[in-house]
Amino acid sequence: MTSENPLLPEASTNLEDREACAFDFGRMTRRVPEAVVRPRSAEEVAGLVRRAAGGGVRLAIRGGGHSQGGQTLTDRGVVLDTAHLDRVQPAGPELVRAQGGAPWGKVVDTLRGARRLPCVLPDIGEVTVGGTLSAGGFGTTSHRYGAQVGQVEQLDVVTGTGERVRCSATRNVELFDAVRSGQGQFGIITEAWIRLRPAGRRFRQYELHYRDAERFADALERIVEADRFDHLRAEFRNDENLIVLNAGIEYDEEPDDGGLLARLGHDKHAYTRDTASVGRAAMYPPWCFSRLHYHPWRDWILPWGTLRTLLAEPWLESLGVPRRPWSWTGLYPIGREAIDAPLFMRPRGERAISYSILARLGEFQPEEAIELAGRLEDTDRTLVGLGGKTYLSGGVGYGPRQWADHYGEMLDQGIRWKREFDPEQVFNGAHMPFGDRSAVADAGA
Repeated sequence: MTSENPLLPEASTNLEDREACAFDFGRMTRRVPEAVVRPRSAEEVAGLVRRAAGGGVRLAIRGGGHSQGGQTLTDRGVVLDTAHLDRVQPAGPELVRAQGGAPWGKVVDTLRGARRLPCVLPDIGEVTVGGTLSAGGFGTTSHRYGAQVGQVEQLDVVTGTGERVRCSATRNVELFDAVRSGQGQFGIITEAWIRLRPAGRRFRQYELHYRDAERFADALERIVEADRFDHLRAEFRNDENLIVLNAGIEYDEEPDDGGLLARLGHDKHAYTRDTASVGRAAMYPPWCFSRLHYHPWRDWILPWGTLRTLLAEPWLESLGVPRRPWSWTGLYPIGREAIDAPLFMRPRGERAISYSILARLGEFQPEEAIELAGRLEDTDRTLVGLGGKTYLSGGVGYGPRQWADHYGEMLDQGIRWKREFDPEQVFNGAHMPFGDRSAVADAGA
């Protein structure tokens, strides 16, 4: 069934299509859109946005729907689903060109055999290029390459006026700065040119167990300083009094295991995994996550100097986070690589830590999930008090004062960009501060 709205006649009002876009990955918010539209080209996107802007229609942009706080949902407008914008093609030896709706797993598969990979890959292959570039994008190589938003050569964007614009660090620079980590508030990323790095023929991962937090902290600092491994991810299993470090390398020639693991102070080398699937090696398989589960997740970026405080994790005792395998708490180191996206908020200092508390609750536990999400908001105040910044992958429940603290001097710039690039406020901004100047002005009241 097509839409009765003459502005968007191609949009579907079929209840099945609308229900399919009523939840995101977090599943704690349900909003049934008025209609759903799935454009197949950037030109279609531009036409849809122009008509929406002219007719007062609000759009919620959806890629993989992996938000956890309702950012890709609306019950007062139309969902623009980018699922059909999924073309991926090499663009020379140093770049790959991917449409905004392309899952990162497809990007990796397209590059198979090229001996090149994006500098940073997410740990879930189903999230989309446009989605993570609108947030930041971390992975197991962030200790070396920073965030995905810092590894983009140029973008094609449809602004809130329906204009198609190509932007980069030297061309239409303000739009380039606005859309990277811009939470979809200033434009739709329809295509990205992403920088590549050399990749090894094989991937080997070592799982190292630590019982002593101080020894783990010392080891991680040495590893990051020496740049010993290509991939790093750590998990904290407090109920087992255990820290698990997954350290991986990409290689052509057989590596020296003994040399790589020397003087790391671990209590146990639990196992070694080796695979030729280099690009997907650090990604979790799709079966790890069910859309029927609830996911009260929160992520933060913290100063490197808080590492030992994070390892103690005193806030977990009162949170009531489920035990493994129903939760994951851990970190990615973020290295010195410059991240030049001004709306990507991170603490001062060369190095930082991406810290996450990720829980999943069963399909019959919605109340428990919502309660845990509320307690995570309390934890947010603690971690921000340590000098951290919230990573906006999910709902944060911020009001004007918190947004002013989060963005600092960039808040006014974001408001100016919203007025310039989305003057009719076509893009769903209910969860963000840029469209409501009066609320921000009252932040100090």
